[in-house]
Amino acid sequence: MEINGQTRLAGLIGNPVLYSQSPAMHNAAFRHLNLPMVYVAFTVEAERVPEAVAAVRALNMVGVNITVPHKEAVLPYLDQLDDSALQCGAVNTIVNRDGKLIGYNTDGLGFLDSLREAGFEPQDKDVVILGAGGSARAVAVALLAANVRSLTLINRTVAKAEKLAEVLGTPEKVHILPLRQHSAPEIKGADLVVNTLSVPFLSQGKWLLDLSAARGALFYDLRYGKMPSAFLDYAQTLGSPQVDGLGMLLHQGARAFSLFTGREAPVEVMRQALVPGP
Repeated sequence: MEINGQTRLAGLIGNPVLYSQSPAMHNAAFRHLNLPMVYVAFTVEAERVPEAVAAVRALNMVGVNITVPHKEAVLPYLDQLDDSALQCGAVNTIVNRDGKLIGYNTDGLGFLDSLREAGFEPQDKDVVILGAGGSARAVAVALLAANVRSLTLINRTVAKAEKLAEVLGTPEKVHILPLRQHSAPEIKGADLVVNTLSVPFLSQGKWLLDLSAARGALFYDLRYGKMPSAFLDYAQTLGSPQVDGLGMLLHQGARAFSLFTGREAPVEVMRQALVPGP
């Protein structure tokens, strides 16, 4: 890829970003379509977020992706929020439209894309989500938009799950359970179990939460990497199918790419650039 005076910059803002695969994925796509763009990961401390967002405009960047822990922190510094960002209360993509910074969230749709790629159609399905943080919200918003039959939130702090349920605004579909070691009979017959917990429910590397009532469901872990997932290892002991978060990374990135460029993302090229992380 030749870098010259016409090259425009895109990037990733977060902390940490050392092992991010977004640069490899986006740069492969830029090269494939011969676009004069380059993608770089930037480590940004919390107190420097306002400056980092201002730099997107000042440097006439194409845009940036936002990763943890800044997805909510960037909100006050944007000119406009797309409905996807408003619904999720967080931004993972900022696009610079002639100096106007617009925030989007492609996480939820990227999650749905990866589900469907795995052969799972969420409409009229019963879903369990472990966790009630930002990732859980993005996933829940997308699943409700896809017309799941029910959504059960399981979280250590019930009050946090209740707050998320209130934001989701569909009390007839959303149910709440405390995170406990024994299997809840309420999840019997679930079609999909999604792990969004940032700190897994483990003891000596073993998954502790008994989810055997959901045996046969698709187990989806938003985490990905070379190291085995205790959650997916547990699903294997139940004889349940498993999916990790690499597909979500790919598809949220593909949607962000299209927002940056106005072009259809070369998904297979981007997939080939991804490898399981550390």
